[in-house]
Amino acid sequence: MKIIVDTDFWIEDVLAVTFLCSCKEVEIVAITLVAAEAPMEIITTNIEKIMTFLGEKSIPIHVCSPYNMSGVIRSTNYHGPKVLGDVELPESEVKVNRGMSSVEALIHYSKKYPNEIRALFIGPLTNLALAFLIDPEFPTRLASITILGTDRRDKNKFMHFYTAEFNSRCDPLAYVILKENISKLNVPITIIDTAACVAARLPLDLAEGLKDLKNQTSEINKHLDIFIMFLDRNNEHIKKYYHSNGIQTTDLFAAVGLVNDSIFKSIKKVNITNVVTSGWREGQVEYEDNTEGTLDLVDEIDSNLTFDMIVQKLNKCPIL
Repeated sequence: MKIIVDTDFWIEDVLAVTFLCSCKEVEIVAITLVAAEAPMEIITTNIEKIMTFLGEKSIPIHVCSPYNMSGVIRSTNYHGPKVLGDVELPESEVKVNRGMSSVEALIHYSKKYPNEIRALFIGPLTNLALAFLIDPEFPTRLASITILGTDRRDKNKFMHFYTAEFNSRCDPLAYVILKENISKLNVPITIIDTAACVAARLPLDLAEGLKDLKNQTSEINKHLDIFIMFLDRNNEHIKKYYHSNGIQTTDLFAAVGLVNDSIFKSIKKVNITNVVTSGWREGQVEYEDNTEGTLDLVDEIDSNLTFDMIVQKLNKCPIL
């Protein structure tokens, strides 16, 4: 299974990428970075260190413009000044590819492996939209497109106070391109609704279970170590993901679902009817259920099966 991961590489993205690296059936063809909250130099330094720590030194990593389609990046400092919750990491031996941008890489690899690549977008859709605008045939050369983003607030009591989901709010114009153009092409598109991820959540004892798993072997398992580090409830930034009913980790659901879509308990056919591009609701994406719809919208996830998948994959990827 060939995959490209397009990511803004926050804490949740680290877990998603690490999970995919642990899957023997997955070949990560490339990682393409996209602008979101943090400056691109911080994001590139972080991913270089993470991939070095994991021993994943052969995966090409591509960088992008520090802007979105509106030309504005808003920083909230939610995950700390270095984005990854101030987790200390060793110096990097991996370097990003600055000779080919993220958008160029998406187009390049789609031509190199036509109809083979499953593209996973777990950040804003800037690169997807720009790649389409440059090469309108680009999406049709992908085997599938999976998107983590938007939320059906009317279906989710936990998210009624947000203006819009983060990824769609970061670059609503990219979602307009998805609505008006990409969704009408001949390529399977799955959108994993953030509201569904929030409603599912992973068990609160996930980190403790992974620590027990680590203690059962003397083998070095860096992928498991990353999960333990980035699920540390004592970290002031990471503990924000812990809620009374579980751990909120949306990007990880997207990664696991790409490998095994049986974790998706309910998928509806939908169309996008509106994307709000300004005002306090900027980034809100509205859907209509339609049996002839062009998009698959995941609105229910099996968190227990997801948990089992995570443990199974992490348990099989020691670095001796």
